[in-house]
Amino acid sequence: MALVPSPSQRMTHLLRVIGRKALPFGARVIWHQAMRHLQWRLHPLQWTTTRGKPDDFPFIIDERSSPLHRVSAGSMTSEGKERNIALGAQSVDGLVINSNSVFSFCRTVGPTTRARGFVPGLEMHDQELTRSEGGGLCQLANLLFALAVHADAEIVERHRHSLDLFPDAERTVPFGFGATVFYNYVDFQFRNTLDEPLLLHTWIENERLYGQIRAASAPGWRMRVVETDHRFFRENGAIFRENRLWKQKVSPDGQELDLIPLFSTKARVMYPAEHLLEQPSP
Repeated sequence: MALVPSPSQRMTHLLRVIGRKALPFGARVIWHQAMRHLQWRLHPLQWTTTRGKPDDFPFIIDERSSPLHRVSAGSMTSEGKERNIALGAQSVDGLVINSNSVFSFCRTVGPTTRARGFVPGLEMHDQELTRSEGGGLCQLANLLFALAVHADAEIVERHRHSLDLFPDAERTVPFGFGATVFYNYVDFQFRNTLDEPLLLHTWIENERLYGQIRAASAPGWRMRVVETDHRFFRENGAIFRENRLWKQKVSPDGQELDLIPLFSTKARVMYPAEHLLEQPSP
């Protein structure tokens, strides 16, 4: 079943297309960065800044890992990404998100400048792969997004690429289940909706990125993510991929509660996928 965008989604997409054509990428970044800092001053949220130790939060609500090396689209490599992810993971590790507090990726990791140790890495600007300081941090944002959803956090801000860059080798989550970041242009933010604080534990080991979201006690449920309406299809000569994602709480006795919608995703595929296209009905 095809996913039909709503009128507001179509309007948002149209405005983004007009904005891309009217202003160069650098000018848009400067504008959005200025607006972001102004927003932080005029409408501050209850940001999280507390630090803690994993041993004080013994219950692991969810844990994830992903390889630092992948087969990339095109000829560009992931060189530099590992250092950027290591710096980002160090900034996040040990952060405590109190009840009703908001985690901000941009505020936590900070500017991805050379002066702070970040190096050029693979990144996507205006649907094109390029290299810039801090490139590759989206892998960390993807992992944190998965942890937040499985802790039943409220997603305050989340953005996704419009391209599907990699095939599904070693993918452990559904397509589209992630977030993209770029300081201080687009951010990933979530709010802790539980009655107790959460702790983020992130580290690198054996060329893999690891992450956990921990609590002092078990919440009394577990969260699972459900994918529906997944397909590859051809449109205007290009191959696209789309799906719909939901979250669902499961009680300790295995009872599945109502499905709650998360996001719908549509992205142009950047790797050979002709063999994955929908087959016509006989």
